[in-house]
Amino acid sequence: MNKKDFLKTYQNIDKLKQADVSNSESTPPLYRSPYDEKLIKDMHFAKFQKNLQQTQDNNSLKQLLEKEDWDEEDTKTLLKSLR
Repeated sequence: MNKKDFLKTYQNIDKLKQADVSNSESTPPLYRSPYDEKLIKDMHFAKFQKNLQQTQDNNSLKQLLEKEDWDEEDTKTLLKSLR
């Protein structure tokens, strides 16, 4: 490749970068307001905490995790407890 080809390639890359920046700026914000963002994140965190508490208190799940050889029934029990 010669010098002209290199320069054209760099110019094309710059144009692509500028197009990406303009596309990313045109996307609307994910949340309507900072309050909505905080509210939604708090709700998801509360769901996570609830699910964590349920799995930690589940004795059948603890027994399954300690078991070495699993069969089909164990897998079904695990899926039921995680739903």
